[in-house]
Amino acid sequence: MSGRPRTAAETSWRDTLTLRDGRVRVFPALALSSCLALSACSTPEPETEAESSSEHISLFWVEREARVLTLDRMFAEGDPETVVESIGEKKDRLLDSRIIREDGDGYVVELDKDEWRPEEVNLTRVDGALGDAMYLNEVTWCGETVTGEEFVDDYMEEFWETLDNHEEYTASIADYVDCGDGRP
Repeated sequence: MSGRPRTAAETSWRDTLTLRDGRVRVFPALALSSCLALSACSTPEPETEAESSSEHISLFWVEREARVLTLDRMFAEGDPETVVESIGEKKDRLLDSRIIREDGDGYVVELDKDEWRPEEVNLTRVDGALGDAMYLNEVTWCGETVTGEEFVDDYMEEFWETLDNHEEYTASIADYVDCGDGRP
């Protein structure tokens, strides 16, 4: 180091924070670390109109919708009693939540979600029961016979994250369950 003082351009940030005897100045060090922390926590840029207009669509909602409409079609195509009995003990979750209910002629799938009782059975447990219903029953009305689980999985693989709102998914699933291509 020469005897002349350094210019500002020659002084590094480390030199600014260090005293001559090697100790670090506390206030400048705290100020620098605070600025770095605050700049890392800056707010994201606002969403564009296109981003803010799309709804949040839950994977679980889409899968539940596909399973419920598939179960309804299973009831229409076969014997609802046989389908319900194949579910085993988890059928009580579907009955308690009123996704399926008994009526005068046997079992029916309740498609009106306002009639469901998710407070009676947690929706995660309902999803598990619907999963069992799909795994243990077959889709026989759209060409080759497959399990309901495979039928719903095929739909999810093709259409998950491709549509913009609940209405489009509902229309797509209804078309798919009716042996269409699932395109709304």
